Formats: sequence, C-alpha cells, structure tokens
Amino acid sequence: MELNNRKIASMIKLGGQLLELHGENSFKTKAYENAATRIKQFHTPILSLTEEQMEKVDGIGKTLVKKLVQIKERGSYDELDQLLQTTPKGVVILLNIRGIGAKKATQMWKELDITSPDEALDACKEGLLEDLKGFGAKTQENIQEVLEFYFESLGKCLYMEAEIEADFIIDAIKNLPEIKRIEPTGGIRRKCPVLDKIEFLIEVDEDFNLDELVEKTNVLKKEKNQIKTIGLGMPVNFYTSNYKDWVGRLFETTGHAQHLKKINPETYKNVSSESEIYLKNNLPFIIPEMREGLDEFDVMHGIHESKIIKNADLMGCLHNHSTYSDGAKTVRQMANYCIDKGYEYFGISDHSQSAFYAKGMQPYNVFKQWEEIDELNKTYNNFILFKGIESDILNTGELDYEDDILKRFDFVVASIHSNLKMTEAAATKRLIKAIENPYTTILGHMTGRLLLQRQAYPVNHKMIIDACAANGVVMELNANPRRMDIDWTWLRYCMDKGVMISINPDAHDDDQIDFMYFGVLTARKAGVTKEMVLNTKPLHEITEIFNRKRTLSL
Repeated sequence: MELNNRKIASMIKLGGQLLELHGENSFKTKAYENAATRIKQFHTPILSLTEEQMEKVDGIGKTLVKKLVQIKERGSYDELDQLLQTTPKGVVILLNIRGIGAKKATQMWKELDITSPDEALDACKEGLLEDLKGFGAKTQENIQEVLEFYFESLGKCLYMEAEIEADFIIDAIKNLPEIKRIEPTGGIRRKCPVLDKIEFLIEVDEDFNLDELVEKTNVLKKEKNQIKTIGLGMPVNFYTSNYKDWVGRLFETTGHAQHLKKINPETYKNVSSESEIYLKNNLPFIIPEMREGLDEFDVMHGIHESKIIKNADLMGCLHNHSTYSDGAKTVRQMANYCIDKGYEYFGISDHSQSAFYAKGMQPYNVFKQWEEIDELNKTYNNFILFKGIESDILNTGELDYEDDILKRFDFVVASIHSNLKMTEAAATKRLIKAIENPYTTILGHMTGRLLLQRQAYPVNHKMIIDACAANGVVMELNANPRRMDIDWTWLRYCMDKGVMISINPDAHDDDQIDFMYFGVLTARKAGVTKEMVLNTKPLHEITEIFNRKRTLSL
C-alpha cells in the first residue's frame, strides 16, 4: 500500500473516531481529527520527515509522531490495531457511512446493540432510533436514507477503480499460452462512471478451460460459481472468441442491449472493423463510450468522431486547490505539474472564506495569493497562472466575498458545499441565483453528489442549464472520479442550449490533475465536441473569454 498523506490522514482520523466510539474525551478525539486534516493538507510526504521535523508540524505532537513512525515501519499503528480488534466490524462500517459518524454509531451500538448496517436499517424501519437522545423522527429518516443508499451501492465500484483492476488482470493473464488476445468490454469499455462487474473478451482455442485460467492467476478467485477480483471482489465476466469472430464479438459484448437493437445481428459476421458494421446498417459510427442505447445515433448524425473531445485537445486546467486552502501542494508545484503536461494555463481556485472546514481564504490571503501569482507569472514563458476562486454559494444564493473582491478574479467557480439537505425547488432557486450573479464564470459540481457515497441533492436540470445559457455561465463537468458532476446524460442538453463545458479535476494534489482523463472519458459518452469545452481553448482565446466576462460584469 502506498502510504501517501491522504491514506495516513484517513488512518489517523479512523483512530480518532474509534476513540470517540469507546468513550475517549472530546479533546483527544478532536486532536486526531485536526492532525488528520493537517497531514492531508501537508505539502510534502509526512513520512519523509524526521521525528523532530514531524513534532514541529502544527497540530502534530509527540504522541502522534510515535504513531506516524509505526505507520512508516509497518503500515499501521498499535492503538488503531487494538481499537479495531475491540470494535465489531459492522460498527466500523457504520462509522464510515457518510451521514452517520462516531456519535450516532456509538449510541446505536451502546444503547440498541446495533453492530451492522443491516441491523441499523431494520431499527430504522421499526422506528427504534427516533427515541434515542438527540435523534428524533427526522434523524431516523435521514439515517434510513443513507443506509438504503449504502446498500444500493454495495457491489459497485468507480470506473477509476475498475480500470486499475482490469489492468492488473490483463497483465496477469495476457502472456499465458491459452490467451491469444484480451480486451476490456461491456461497461468498462463504455467508460461507465460506476460499474457492477468487469468484463473481458478473450481469444482462445476451443478446448479453453476457464477454471484452469482462474487457478493460474493471483488476481482472480472463484466464489459460488462467480469469478471475482482478489482486490475489490468485483465480479468478472469472460466472453470468448476465435480469431475470425473477434471484431463481431467485441462489438456485441460492448454495446448496451438497447444500442444493439438498432443493428442487424447478421452484420456482425466476417467484418474487419466495427466501422464496417455501422456502414452495413446505414448508420453513423458510434464510439464505444456512447453505445448506451439512448440518442447517440441522433447526436452523431452529421458529426464525425474526430470532433469528439480527446485528452490531447485539453490546453489548460481550471478549478484546482493549493495549500492556501485544503490542497496538498503549493501554487508553484501545481502549476509546474501542468507545465510538465504541456498545458498553456492553470487556474487556481481555492476555497472561499465561508468554507472554514477547508481553510477557506480570508481576503488578506486572497491578496497574498494574487501577489504570488503575479510574481510566478513573471517567470513563465508561454504559460499563465489565472487567478480564480471556488466561491461558496451561500444559502441565499449569493456568492462569498464582496463584489469589490469578486470582480478582480480572472474567473469564479461557484459551488455549493453546505446545507445540502434541500428540496428541489430550494436547490434550484439557490443555484439560479448564483448563476445570475455577474461574476460567476463556471457553475461547479452542480448536484453535490459523491458517487457510491452521497446522493445528489435534487435539482431541476433544465431550468439550471437554461439559466446558464441565458447568463453565459459555463457548466462544470467535475472530473473527480467520485463526482462526475454534472451527470453525462445532461451534457447533451448543455450543448443543445449552447452552454460550454469546463472539464475540471477539482485537484487537491498535483497528481489529481490527471483526473482530467476521467472527465474526458465521461464527456465522450455524451458526444461532447472539442469546440464546446472551455479548456480546449488556447491561451489567447480563453484569456479573451475571461476578459469579456469581467468586462460585462463591471
């Protein structure tokens, strides 16, 4: 396991939660929480420091340094191991379900002997939680909602995780003598943001034995007649083919059933390319990502596949965080990563002052960051650092900061981070108010969802996209693999309305800038064209776009 700062912070945070669960005083548990936050945001690998250097880090004392040393030596620490041994596994799971937390899990465990998510859900349905001190009917309803979402998410994984697992499997079996060829297919080839299985097409001889293949690998196992990955425990399906039928089988196993209904099965046979299949059916070529059986044939009518966004089309990166708020790297480090990738510009957009939980920037820090950016820009050739902000959308729909500050940013990403329990009407009104603010450039992660972790708050997508069109606001496709927000199924409506899309990594570390890759894959599912993506514009063009927006807002 790679012990980066985020994973170490998670271990320290879990230790604090377990201490709270077992009745430790709040001062100690708060110290663990603060230390975890500090480690996560620390600008260099915390384990690269000496013990003396660790002690000097704000929020980390001698006690926690000892735990960090143990983590460095063996990947865990004694106290955490002991706490995990004395805590039912199901209670640890409850702790980590977003919306429950240590305090509620403790009460459920100690007062109702609830030791698993299943028992917690049953208790909700029986109305047992609402009588607990500090709960009530509304809290019980909320817990039942998050537990139902948890169970709906079981057995699923993010595309990013599935891709890593698929690569492991391919590397493990591609050189085995019985495997002549292997490729991902199904949902993973369509780049679905969430998957419930990993599928492969393999070219093999007639006497191929799948059970023997599984036994030869250290990445697959068989459970109850189902092949699963060793890592995530994800189901794996293998489809077989001979050399002659390879293209047809790859096509057949890739597309959603609704997509395949448009295709004559006889045209799969004896073809040398997937393009040939579409040609035989008098249909436009559909890239694998788009084969979902929705309106892809209408979308691609008259559009060549070369117009669809590709990674190579990206010219810059917007919506990123640094050590000025809750990022792990400095502005310079983040910008240098972009320069190394060949980008022409980088937009820093740290959290605004209301996001106190994320070290949101007070005005004096904004001015300090601007000074640093000005100095850095003097050192660059053919590269620009843009001054941006991720301004919180307040409950009223107003943006964080006074207009005198907002008008001086090159661009403003407006996002909701607080009070996520809203009705559709309230959320839509709040977002539209922010969109109508003349300083809003980009609407960030529109629905606040975290895939497999937190449901989106309900919104009227059409009203919000229409408002973006009317106010010249760009829609963010947040490329963090756990967000993918706005959902790809609404990107086509954005394009129909002339709303530009910004593929943003929401990076909190320099390597997270690579999340742009996942955003491009998702945009391709909707057939998003290069011309409709803001950050495919070269430096001079995006500078003009930002300047024009600022001029109109004055």
